Amino acid sequence: MTFAFTAYVELLQHFLTQRAGIIANLERQLNCHQQNLDYQQDLGLQERLLQDAFFSLPSLSPVQRLLRDQLELAHWASGFKPRANPGNDIIHPVPLAVRTFHLWQKTHWPGQKGRARCAQMLFNVAMLRSLALLTLRLWDDDSAGAAQRLAQLQTLLDQLWRTTPAGLPVLVRNVCWLLPVAMSPTTDDLRGYFDIAACIDTLPATERVEIHLAGVQTGAGHLRSQLRHLAVQQGVTVNAANIVLTTRVSNALDVALLMQGLVTLLQAYADAVQSNAAAQRQMLAAAICQGLSPDPELFVNRVDLLAPYTMIEHLFISSSADGAAHYTTMGERHLRLLQDYQRLLAQWAPSLLADSAHSAPPANGYSPYGVLYGFSSNLIELQAFKSLQLDAETRYSIEDVFSNGAADKVAWVNGWRHLPHVRPEVVQQFEYPAQFAQEMHTRVRQALAQRVATADANVPANKGQLYVLREDDEQAAAQYAHIATLAARFIHTSDPLLVATGYAVAKDQADLLYCRLEGEYLVSYQTTGGWVGISKDLLTEVVGAGEDAKLSLPKLAAAALRLMGLGFVQG
Repeated sequence: MTFAFTAYVELLQHFLTQRAGIIANLERQLNCHQQNLDYQQDLGLQERLLQDAFFSLPSLSPVQRLLRDQLELAHWASGFKPRANPGNDIIHPVPLAVRTFHLWQKTHWPGQKGRARCAQMLFNVAMLRSLALLTLRLWDDDSAGAAQRLAQLQTLLDQLWRTTPAGLPVLVRNVCWLLPVAMSPTTDDLRGYFDIAACIDTLPATERVEIHLAGVQTGAGHLRSQLRHLAVQQGVTVNAANIVLTTRVSNALDVALLMQGLVTLLQAYADAVQSNAAAQRQMLAAAICQGLSPDPELFVNRVDLLAPYTMIEHLFISSSADGAAHYTTMGERHLRLLQDYQRLLAQWAPSLLADSAHSAPPANGYSPYGVLYGFSSNLIELQAFKSLQLDAETRYSIEDVFSNGAADKVAWVNGWRHLPHVRPEVVQQFEYPAQFAQEMHTRVRQALAQRVATADANVPANKGQLYVLREDDEQAAAQYAHIATLAARFIHTSDPLLVATGYAVAKDQADLLYCRLEGEYLVSYQTTGGWVGISKDLLTEVVGAGEDAKLSLPKLAAAALRLMGLGFVQG
């Protein structure tokens, strides 16, 4: 893919040199106030028109015109085709153009200057989308040249902002922050996320740390936003048992990637402490604490639970021809990182506790613990759309979302949704929550303090065991007769016979298989009448609460569960 990558870099360079012509094309597309509403809201039509604004340039070569859809197709082919859910995509100029038409319908249609400002914004977003997609193509040919190719993309990003007129924001300063943006939508295939995570390991330390700074902070912010949304929706605190269970079992991918990114940051933090690099130390400590904040108990004091919660069976476990279960290469890498995480956290928790005071939310100021959004891509979209207003704040970029600030930064974040067409109740829903930000930071400090005060937090007192028996092993059944059988509510099945016997509770097979791919089960297996999945809820509610239980499984499923359980499974 070396030629294709180089060809795309050259194509984007050409777009930058032809910016004025593309802006003129986009401005004509935006001058559609006399068209009907169907025309303005037709995403497919607007997509074609926007593509034409770039690819109708007479200066393009025939080869360059053939690249029109190739980058998108390569992204999908690598496992990142987003699910067909509203808003589940990376930064895209077309939805922003459609939203702009809606805004103008509700307010007034601008003149040439207003359309030109919008065209500049759409151009920048289109270029950022292409750069984000290209960050995942760095390793297509070989890993040796990935750092050089990343530097090429940074050069393009710098050129983009140099050609942007004054009065518009620099949405992203460092191209490394576009990798988590490119990986932010949900997909049906989780393999690609871990493939890219392994590729990032091949980059030099500086780039690797910057990418994980972006991934950890944006990923943790996404999970905190989800946590608050669920708590508000259900009218409970963020520490409510049902909230804890829901977020732990439904976020295997996010939590696994977060843990893996934290390993790199903890290693960099250790280097900063040992070399007396004070500024780097404080910056890394703040980012690490943000990474711990979605579930400090899990990340800090129940690493024994964190390990199986982050295991994803169909990616990390495989079986050989003789029916034995074993870890895949991807699974082995994840286990190594879990061990590194456990070691580094144990070593540096006291220092992190001391340094965490420096990242406390300032009084009457801004803290990243309070920013609310869906995916990291949304942060760029919000800033871009706000820039349609002439008085929009332009001093900050996405990187600035994740550092403390004064009242003007609160106004910046709140202002993203202070738009004339946005309903007041929506604005209020996303208003900066100072109390929530303080609560999130306090939870991290309390968890670190507990960790430091505990002699051996890796072996908590309330650690139960799950005894796994083969279905045909009568001797083992007699040996463990005194152990309670795992409650049926933790066993989901689409097999009517297993429901009838009381072994498991019924679950629609399509839903069960979806949950399996999302990593919500410790183990799953197929029967003659359907599928069975053992819910990870038992990690918190049973073994994590110090209780023992037993479970009968087929031979291969039992072997897989022993690998997935990571210290919780006996027998």
